Amino acid sequence: MDVYGTAVTAITQAYQVTVFIQGVISDIKSFDEDRAEVRLKLNVQLSTLLFFRRIFVHPDHGLLLPGKLDPFIAQTIEGLLVQMRKTLTEYELVAVKYGLVIGDEEDGGLERPEQVKESLLQRIKTKATSLKLKGYDWSLFDKKRVHKILEAYTSWSADLRNLMQHLSQDTLSRVVDENDQGLKATVLEPVIKRRKLIEAHAPADFQSLKGQVSEEGNVSGGYQLGSWKPSGSTSGTPVVIEFHEYEGMLKGGDLEPDEIEELKEPIRNLAWLLKNSTFSSHKSSETEPGLEPPQIYAMECLGFIDQPEEERNVFLYKLPTSDEVDQPQDTAATSKLTTLHSFINAVDRENKRPLKRPSLNDRFSMAHCLAVTLLNVHASKWVHKNVWSKGILLFLQTPAGVRTSGLQAHRLSSTPKSQDRILAYLSDWGYARSEQQGTDMRGDFEPEANLYRHPDRQGKPTRQFQRRHDIYALGVVLLEIGLWVTLSRLMESKIRDAEKNGRLPRPKKVASDLTALAQQNLPKEMGDGYAQATINCLTGNFRDGDAELALEFQEKVVNVLAQGIKL
Repeated sequence: MDVYGTAVTAITQAYQVTVFIQGVISDIKSFDEDRAEVRLKLNVQLSTLLFFRRIFVHPDHGLLLPGKLDPFIAQTIEGLLVQMRKTLTEYELVAVKYGLVIGDEEDGGLERPEQVKESLLQRIKTKATSLKLKGYDWSLFDKKRVHKILEAYTSWSADLRNLMQHLSQDTLSRVVDENDQGLKATVLEPVIKRRKLIEAHAPADFQSLKGQVSEEGNVSGGYQLGSWKPSGSTSGTPVVIEFHEYEGMLKGGDLEPDEIEELKEPIRNLAWLLKNSTFSSHKSSETEPGLEPPQIYAMECLGFIDQPEEERNVFLYKLPTSDEVDQPQDTAATSKLTTLHSFINAVDRENKRPLKRPSLNDRFSMAHCLAVTLLNVHASKWVHKNVWSKGILLFLQTPAGVRTSGLQAHRLSSTPKSQDRILAYLSDWGYARSEQQGTDMRGDFEPEANLYRHPDRQGKPTRQFQRRHDIYALGVVLLEIGLWVTLSRLMESKIRDAEKNGRLPRPKKVASDLTALAQQNLPKEMGDGYAQATINCLTGNFRDGDAELALEFQEKVVNVLAQGIKL
């Protein structure tokens, strides 16, 4: 059977088996407490299956029709659909045994899904008594087994939704428009929105925020906790303050007003773009189970404040608290934000020795946060342009919520709480967002910052910025997390020499040295999987093409790091 035929069968059978499960558990007493939740999850899967069917196997414009998609992508989709059907195999066999699954030749019935569903539910009711008399068949509907199958099913559909977000805008627009309700079923809505934002510019009325910002605690690597009180408001909001110094041409130059406005335009555009983005790193109480948007560990921007007297702009971000709990009052004078760079370099105040390394779970967690964020940022046709450990903020996730405090105590604990883990948030965004927009090709010779950049982007760039350049920088940060040493220490002599003689180290030699460090030292520190994921990032070991690259990046990096969290 070809890819198209396999997909048709898999979706049809999965739909019918899902209705079968839903119909049987409706009469099982042990599900009384959470029947509504299980029914909701199953309905989400049914809606998702119908949308997938319309996108992939519609007889007129389905993406799995011959010649519509690159063979690699089509085969990946087929593999996910087959895996989904395997997840439900035992239930499908029982449904067939009782005559509750329609044959493949009746696939056309899914053009009228509600009728198919109603017919199946009626037939299930008539078979329920005989099903209960068969011990093995009935055991499939044990509460724990059903929840386990639901978990696997939800994971499968999430993988397919994630794949869809990497399809090109042109491909998606051929089968769905932006007002399609099915977008909600696949969580493509925020992705489409971000793709449209990327080509826009800030409107004329988007200007520096008006109000009062109070800085609290200590500055940490260009970040500070604070409180923001808009003009006319009586209460303040806890915020993260990010400082951006003016570029050289804006500092003290004798410039005309229109020249000043032009030089400040990139900051204004970036602030507007981040403010209107739809980032999400945690589940919302308003989101239906199984329909969480793609995770992006980046803070929500409130706007920017121009401070010409200090020759800088500041960006204000909401603290990344979860919905379940308000951020506790961590913004006391003793509190400060923690960058990944400072966390790695932290030393004991008394003996000046490096502090204990975080657990393997925490290091894998930080690495996974960054990788999945980059994957989903790229799906929106964004690029970050400035991935380095000084631009990554750390927070502690606990059952009560996400908070800024408690990182060091968690790190030093001999028995850290199993439910707590360290999260890494990408910040310090570069100015150019879109892959299609022109990239600033001016030279930048700051030694340490350049060492995180792809060889094509060091010093005076020779190529426009691409996704692979972000991925290379991620590889450098993964190396830092794995070895628990910052680049400023690994390359201390090279940085010192560059500052002394004004010449950057040879870019390809730097990349070769970093790859060698990963090959030699990471396997014993983090395991072979983590080591290979890092090497893949540093060497660009991925297919060409946006969707193909994304799928391989997910398989070779994101999924590998996710497995490490479970160690």
